[in-house]
Amino acid sequence: MYRVKVRVKELCEERNWSLNELSRRSGVTYTTVRRYAMQPMAKIEIDPVSRIKETFGCSWDELLELLGDGSFEE
Repeated sequence: MYRVKVRVKELCEERNWSLNELSRRSGVTYTTVRRYAMQPMAKIEIDPVSRIKETFGCSWDELLELLGDGSFEE
């Protein structure tokens, strides 16, 4: 099964930002930012992830990492 890792923690660390700072700058709720930072997700919402991407000024490849073995859950 595939999961998407949103590289929030890594990109915040590179900029010396807290998750709270990213939330403030992006307009994405702290709860959502924290959820993406803590664990890979089966599904992501494009609007908040797009706002996070714009705030970091990075590419989709820099922000997202696909994890998994290619199997499908039943």
